[in-house]
Amino acid sequence: MAERRLSSTERRAQLVGIARDVIATEGTDALTLAYLASRAGVSKPVVYDHFPSRSELLLSLYQDFDQRHLADLHAAIARTPPDLRQRVEAIATAHIACVVSQGVELSGVVAALAGTPALEKARRESERRYVDICRQAIRSADGAADLGEEAAIAFIGAADALGHAAARGTIDPELARSTITTVVLSLIDAPG
Repeated sequence: MAERRLSSTERRAQLVGIARDVIATEGTDALTLAYLASRAGVSKPVVYDHFPSRSELLLSLYQDFDQRHLADLHAAIARTPPDLRQRVEAIATAHIACVVSQGVELSGVVAALAGTPALEKARRESERRYVDICRQAIRSADGAADLGEEAAIAFIGAADALGHAAARGTIDPELARSTITTVVLSLIDAPG
């Protein structure tokens, strides 16, 4: 029986998954469009139809990480009662879990794209969406609480640094999570 042909969306998802696997097992430098075609068992033109350049492939990997990260964050918040501390802990837990599970691969992708306008734009958009979700979760737990612009920048910087330290094994993930919780709670503007 002939194998069913993948739709364009399915093929793209397959290629992104294989690219993530290549980065995880062989490193970012091993990922070329020709190697991806070989690993996927397709011709190079099939890969080039989805990713005109290596940079486009790497950017797609970054966006894939971002989508999974936001989905995990939404799920964590949805499982948490509208209590301010519990919401902040859920945000911190989701952040650390995501960075620990994806950190090595994501770091390679970001390093390969460093300095490109496309990455900077994607990163700014990603951070904006992430902070908006976190701010909404905080406000829904306590209508008077919020993260101001400077606090949001500090939160992202601290969370990323702690997440990457946990991913490298420099600090315990639980310590990273509790530190993010403490930092965020200290940054929240609430009438007092």
